[in-house]
Amino acid sequence: MRLFLLLLLLCIPSLSAAPAPKLIVYISVDQMRADYFERYGHLFTGGLRTLYRSGIVYTNADLNYATSETGPGHASLGTGSYPSSSGIHANDWIDPVTKKNVYCVEDSTAGPVDGLGGGFSPRNLVVPAIGDWLKDSPQGKGSKVVSISSKDRAAILMGGFRPDGAFWYSRKSGTMTSSDYYMKTLPEWAKSFNGSDWIERNVPDVWERLLPATEYEKFGPDAFDAEQRWGDDTSFPHPFTKGKKHEQIMGSPFGDQLLMEFALAAVNGEKLGQRGPVDVLCVSFSNCDYVGHGFGPDSHELLDLLIRLDRQLGVFFDELDAKVGKGKYVVALSADHAVCPLPEFNTAYRTIPAKRYIYNDDIKPKMDSLSSLLKYELDTSEDVLIKNSFINYSLAVKDGWDTLALQREIAKGLLSIDAFVDVYFRHELISTTPSAKPYIQKYRNSYYAPRGEDFQYRIRENCIISSRTFGTTHGSPYRYDTHVPLIFWWGGVKPQRIGREVHSVDAAPTLARIAGFPIPARLDGVPLKEVVK
Repeated sequence: MRLFLLLLLLCIPSLSAAPAPKLIVYISVDQMRADYFERYGHLFTGGLRTLYRSGIVYTNADLNYATSETGPGHASLGTGSYPSSSGIHANDWIDPVTKKNVYCVEDSTAGPVDGLGGGFSPRNLVVPAIGDWLKDSPQGKGSKVVSISSKDRAAILMGGFRPDGAFWYSRKSGTMTSSDYYMKTLPEWAKSFNGSDWIERNVPDVWERLLPATEYEKFGPDAFDAEQRWGDDTSFPHPFTKGKKHEQIMGSPFGDQLLMEFALAAVNGEKLGQRGPVDVLCVSFSNCDYVGHGFGPDSHELLDLLIRLDRQLGVFFDELDAKVGKGKYVVALSADHAVCPLPEFNTAYRTIPAKRYIYNDDIKPKMDSLSSLLKYELDTSEDVLIKNSFINYSLAVKDGWDTLALQREIAKGLLSIDAFVDVYFRHELISTTPSAKPYIQKYRNSYYAPRGEDFQYRIRENCIISSRTFGTTHGSPYRYDTHVPLIFWWGGVKPQRIGREVHSVDAAPTLARIAGFPIPARLDGVPLKEVVK
């Protein structure tokens, strides 16, 4: 009998090629495009180089949903669920009943901590995150989960319902804060960090390029009119305004450095990975997003941020080697979304047809005209389109229209606007019937019906809708917004490049399988076979 059991155990495949880790380090680089590694990798010498050269790299990782925004992105990374399952289908949405705007992590019952922060919690999330899976498992007895970001929504949505702490940056105070959903007072290590005058001690008076300018000029010009201005100029150097560093560092690489050092303070203060049970540390670096929005993915500023983040992560991993031990922690790196290049840059340097639509000039007047036309056709003074998201179907019924006829009229009007190329109505988004309509599955994966609008539209490819004449954004289903990095690394892993399509929702269940704790039965993501055996 004993021999039989021994043979049976030998036949069971190992859960993972990785040794059972003491610490899971789950990193999101907000707005990081997958192609940054190929374009700029030769300039990396630190942590990004280690991950890309020595890790298991999925070169074809995609969000596989349409709303490529920070809230849905971090909820998907944290929970292994698409927005259609997590409930976080946008950064903000309009409540279908009250028609009021809702921020994805707002919570009026969550008070401040030590007089700061407050107002936020994960209560709008409807599924558990990786830290919750761990704490619900036998392996999670005594485990700690800490989630950190410059953005409240990133820290909160990766951290799930029961982290030991979720922390984010306050531009008002220049310190890390939280809400009383998590704690009544900050832990001593966090108070010590906040009281260390970190910004004045570490942030220079001027943001200069780290490497010689010639390294950056290979990829394009520094000065470009469609970039945001820092003071009076779009190009380096960028001086910080006296007394306002705490507000400005989030638009520079130094905000990521602050976050990295706060994460190390958490490792030391909470003894993460040093106590016996497996712990989870989620870190979302937000400044790639802030800089990318303002200067674009082809800018010298964005490249400098990545070069500095690479060096910062190198220091981070060295510290983890010293504190936790080489080979005793596992790292996963991905992103909540990518980003569209500046339309003006695409037109000038790539000959890609692209356009910036200014909302107040190019979109709003035409939406207002459509609204007026619908009111005229239905002979009503009431709004047929409500906040450009909902349809007052009762007016159509009253006037003898059927709902499909009204939808056809709305679609016709929307598609007469140059910026829009397709419209998806609620019945299409909740349907499971196969459809040949382009991008429909990505929109279905994004649509959370209890909070969903009556229709969504798709913008023209390589174009953006903006209130500004500079900068860029994301939020589309196109590859430039949804192709993200996905890398797993630990000490001693055999490097691999995998080209098959995988999805960002696969990261969390893969990490759970590596660490040996169970994943929920109903999950959109799956453990990746190249990482777990």
